[in-house]
Amino acid sequence: MLRSALAAVLLLSLAHCDTPKTPPKNSADRVAKAEAAMEECKKKQGLEAIPTPTGVVLDDPATRGQALTPELAGQLRLKIQCRLELDELLAARKP
Repeated sequence: MLRSALAAVLLLSLAHCDTPKTPPKNSADRVAKAEAAMEECKKKQGLEAIPTPTGVVLDDPATRGQALTPELAGQLRLKIQCRLELDELLAARKP
């Protein structure tokens, strides 16, 4: 009984090893999809003219203390309303 159980476990584990592995996604495809999703989000929010941010930090020391211009307000809005898409785009662009 014990031998048949061990044989069954062994056969199942060997069968699992023979299953084809899913190839990793091509990084260029991932970047292209993330860029398309980001552009779609920008379009939905009416922020097509705002450049895509290079980071997600809301309180940027480089702009701290400056007047809130329409461009800075657009960047903040984009970082908040398209956060998921921006996160994916930034992750896809990492080497």
